[in-house]
Amino acid sequence: MERETNNKLCFQKAQIEDLEPILELYIQRMQWFKQKGIKQWGKYLKNHPKEEFVKTIENGNYYILKKQNEIIAGLEISTNSNFGNDTTSNAYYLYKVVTKVGYKNIGSEIFEIAKNITKESGKKYLRLDCLSSNKKLNELYEKHGFKYVKEGESFYHYTLREWKANE
Repeated sequence: MERETNNKLCFQKAQIEDLEPILELYIQRMQWFKQKGIKQWGKYLKNHPKEEFVKTIENGNYYILKKQNEIIAGLEISTNSNFGNDTTSNAYYLYKVVTKVGYKNIGSEIFEIAKNITKESGKKYLRLDCLSSNKKLNELYEKHGFKYVKEGESFYHYTLREWKANE
C-alpha cells in the first residue's frame, strides 16, 4: 500500500531496511521531549524494544511517511488491541506514532491517512491512546476528532480515544 498525500508525501509500509532510521526518529523525539521538559517516552525504546519493531514491520503493520527519500514519520496501524483484549470491536488502533523533530503538522497528515484507511477497510473506529497527564496531546487528539473513551493503566496511566468512521 503506497499513497501520496496532498503535500507530496509518500505513505507506505515499512521494510526491514527502514528499521534504523525509524528507531532514530524515536531517539530524536525522546531527546526533544526531555529538552522541553515534557514527561513523555522516558523509557519508550525500553518498553518497545527493537525486536517489537521488527515483528511489527514483518507483520505488515508498521508504516512510514517519506518526504522525498527521508523518513519523517512512523506508526503502527493494527487490529490488535492493547486495551483489555478488545477482540469484538471493528477497530484499527494507532500505536508508536512518531514524527521527525523539526517537521510541523505531520500528525494531521497521519490522522487523515489513517482515517481513510479505516473507512476503506470498513472498520467502524480508529483508536489511539496517550499519557493521561499529557494535556496538550489529549487536546490535539480531540481537535482531530478523537473522542474520549476511557482511562486505564498499562505501562502508564493512559487515555483511550476513538474516531468513529461513520460520523
